[in-house]
Amino acid sequence: MTDGTEHAEELSRHKDGKVNYVFLPIPQSNPAIGSGATLVGLALYNPNQSRQPWVSGIGVMRAGDSRATGIVQQANLMNSRLRLLAALGHANLDLKFYGIGADAGERGTSIPLEQTGTGGFVQALYEVGTHWFLGLRYQNMYLRSKFDLSQALALGAVIPEVDLQRRTVSIGPALEYDSRDDNFYPTRGVSAKANLNFYTEGLGSDVSFRQFSASWNRYWPMAADRVLAARVAGCTVSGNVPFSDLCMYGRNNDLRGYTTGQYRDRAMLAAQMEMRWRLAPRWGGVAFAGMGSIGSSLSDLPDEKILPSIGAGLRWQASKDYKVNVSLDVAVTRDDHAVYLYVGEAF
Repeated sequence: MTDGTEHAEELSRHKDGKVNYVFLPIPQSNPAIGSGATLVGLALYNPNQSRQPWVSGIGVMRAGDSRATGIVQQANLMNSRLRLLAALGHANLDLKFYGIGADAGERGTSIPLEQTGTGGFVQALYEVGTHWFLGLRYQNMYLRSKFDLSQALALGAVIPEVDLQRRTVSIGPALEYDSRDDNFYPTRGVSAKANLNFYTEGLGSDVSFRQFSASWNRYWPMAADRVLAARVAGCTVSGNVPFSDLCMYGRNNDLRGYTTGQYRDRAMLAAQMEMRWRLAPRWGGVAFAGMGSIGSSLSDLPDEKILPSIGAGLRWQASKDYKVNVSLDVAVTRDDHAVYLYVGEAF
């Protein structure tokens, strides 16, 4: 079990003003875009001795003909009572479109889909109670999609031509509960999030719809070298939703092993558990399993087909002070498998 002394020592390291740099070229492997490389640069620091560290990051990815660039900034003010998060990115991705609905995803037939997008978000949360944070999230995205609409129709998907070029802008409330003992490698506590995004023409969006997403993560210390982690995540959308903004199975690693976008519809729910081991001072391992479903509404999910996933992975600690890991996962589903390389934990 992790005792209070160890936790206090970790907090003191976060407050010593030391800047930790993580600069890594990582081989890229993702079932949606294939293989390539990602260059990641992170700075982890604490300029005002807040309870949580600040993070500045940049990433550049190239996989086949797909490429992306993004920056992110996380800041904590007023002793972490005010949490700020912002990100901006541009991507040109070669993807696959399988259609809409669980049947289309299970069929596995796809057509080429090229998407080019630029956008970002800003979120501000203020502590309103012990571990509770409430605030607003603003998002702005321009996305251009290119694929054969007649071939999409053959897959059973009726996509309006106007959906091929959209600006979507939203604002909405964000709620978080965070009692974790560490941001990057928690061993105990809960992290829960809920976002309700209102996309409206009054903000400059080309289309109006609503999007709700929520997640719940729980961490239990099982021994000095083991942590059990669990995650439940869901999504639902309503209104005139573009095909690119539907709930997508496999997004945010819910669940690993599925190509993001193969299963897309108006509602999604997934649950998974993961056991994490420390194998050596800077090495670790994980084993995970989960299941979920996707459908036209939340009420339809119990009747939809269960989509399972299992897998295992290795961890290497890139930053000892902030416990930031480089992760390698292999996930297996009923019909496919995938390899993931990334910075941080899956959840």
